Amino acid sequence: MFTRIILSVFLVFVLAGCATGSKKQAAQSQPVARESHFRDYDYDDTLPSESYEKPAKKTYSEPVIQLSSKQIQRALKKAGFYQGPIDGKIGTKTKEAIIKFQKANGLKADGIVGKRTSAELNKYLSR
Repeated sequence: MFTRIILSVFLVFVLAGCATGSKKQAAQSQPVARESHFRDYDYDDTLPSESYEKPAKKTYSEPVIQLSSKQIQRALKKAGFYQGPIDGKIGTKTKEAIIKFQKANGLKADGIVGKRTSAELNKYLSR
């Protein structure tokens, strides 16, 4: 009889262990939904991070002035940096004139008419 009680208790523990083990296995085999859940949120303001940098504040800048090659040549001619014909072709003479204009106006002298250079050239077109 004593052996029967011990076997019954042992059987209860074994079955209880199997039941909890199967619950653990079931929990482990189910997919974790948290990963896709976190994609829906923007944590920029709530997650501190050493590598996180806040975006720079937007500052007002002048609108970009798109100048045609003829307008560039015309402005350079009015400014006294270009002597060739206004033909709309950006050749070596026009490039040299752009670089001289940029140097004279404290701009990056790279021969490329970017935002700042076109803004300065535009001043000569309106004269």
